[in-house]
Amino acid sequence: MNISWFCSFISIFVLTNVLAAEKIKCLEAESDLMKYIKWQMEISNSRHNSPTPQKCQCKPKERRTIAFQIMLDAAMKNFPKEAVVKFDKVITNIGGSYNPSSGIFTCPEDGAYSFAWTTMTYSGSRFDSEFVVDGTVKAYNFNIAGNSHRSSSQTVVVKLKKGNKAWVRTYSTHGVFLEGRWSSFSGFNI
Repeated sequence: MNISWFCSFISIFVLTNVLAAEKIKCLEAESDLMKYIKWQMEISNSRHNSPTPQKCQCKPKERRTIAFQIMLDAAMKNFPKEAVVKFDKVITNIGGSYNPSSGIFTCPEDGAYSFAWTTMTYSGSRFDSEFVVDGTVKAYNFNIAGNSHRSSSQTVVVKLKKGNKAWVRTYSTHGVFLEGRWSSFSGFNI
């Protein structure tokens, strides 16, 4: 067996093991492997003019849509310190990642996500909140009403890993009054 054939065989063997070990899910993997084998054969047969390998025609993995829009069904007041706000009236929950019973979003897959929430409070009251991921504060929303009702909104974009949990909670003990129907929480993967 000549050395160039042996080197081609070893290269093919290594490439095959790399593809298997990395579990590459490419619809064109077999075709690309054949192109690589053919390229290696051409190299071994023509010592001076090395052809260039052909590029992979792999299709990117499709990601699923994760999106939710939840409202607060009824007014709530006198929240304790750092209480989870349980937005409970489901408008949209594509992917089912938001749990209205707990008020917590559980990330189904790694990626970047955008979240927004709006709070409305009555005149002479306040409702300050924060957005947290696994207990770490990522954004705040300050809402104190003077002589009339007031709403306040905040948006945050975060990178999440599968299994991370995110929610809106009261900031300190300033969860005096939160109006239903006018208060909401939403999120989606980017």
